[in-house]
Amino acid sequence: MSFIFISYSRQDQAYVSTLVQALQSHRLPVWIDDSIDYGTTWPRVIQDHLEQCSVFLVVMSPRSEDSHWVQCELSLALELKKPIFPLLLEGRRWLSVAAIQSVDVIGGQLPPARFFDTVRGYFSTPPTVAESLPVQTVVEEKISPVPRPSVKMSAKTTEIELKSDKGVDYRELQRLLKAKKWREADLETWHRMLEAVGRPENDWIRLEELQTFPCADLKTIDALWKLHSGGKFGFSVQKDIWIECGSPTSSGKDWDQFCVKVGWQDETASRYLDYDELKANPDFSPAGEFPVGGWGCRWVGGWVVYLLSHPDL
Repeated sequence: MSFIFISYSRQDQAYVSTLVQALQSHRLPVWIDDSIDYGTTWPRVIQDHLEQCSVFLVVMSPRSEDSHWVQCELSLALELKKPIFPLLLEGRRWLSVAAIQSVDVIGGQLPPARFFDTVRGYFSTPPTVAESLPVQTVVEEKISPVPRPSVKMSAKTTEIELKSDKGVDYRELQRLLKAKKWREADLETWHRMLEAVGRPENDWIRLEELQTFPCADLKTIDALWKLHSGGKFGFSVQKDIWIECGSPTSSGKDWDQFCVKVGWQDETASRYLDYDELKANPDFSPAGEFPVGGWGCRWVGGWVVYLLSHPDL
């Protein structure tokens, strides 16, 4: 599996953790050395992953410049002719990558949106929409009707029973949504959806898995988003708009109309918005703007179409 190898100093761990979350929110697979199991031959694991990576990203700071291992990793990446993306967190640019354009992230800021788009070019991507596949026909043929589990709310509609068919814990999603942390909740939604279909956090959900996505989990996620956004966000909110736009299953005028209405394309349907351009605020966002699923607007098409076609939504 292809991934981004991040080389960094442990003293810059706080920034790297934020960077990893940002990369994953753009649906970019990441590997860092805190994934190494105890008892393994550490240098060998580092070398193996560096040889397998598609992109090498180095976080430059005085700490990493003085790190023996960071310099060894960079030397091997240069030797292997890996695509190298230097991020300048602090200090000076390094002579060893002077010929490579670096990105300033001084002060702990994240790279600009175009950086993620550039990195994404080194990875194969899923279809933007369902590639003209007759989704409703596939769903009807492959999914047997199942009972619709209820998502119970209290009389004051302030709490939801966090039901799951797969033992998924939705308490962190509930906490983030209560705190109105919409982007963090979006990424948490994506991670819990991956868990519900048995996928790791750096993976993605296959379209056929969406056709049989656990009903109770889908209901719980949707109800949490609707409750805490005042009915503004949620998969069922998106589905109502999708139906109003003709239930599009492929690229075209109806799909563009849907994307404009939920705020994923600009008003002229000439481009998809970057993830950080979304308003992420029920007071200002169009209905249905979230969840996006941690992918970024231009990549949501295929899986959203299948999800909105789910018979239990």
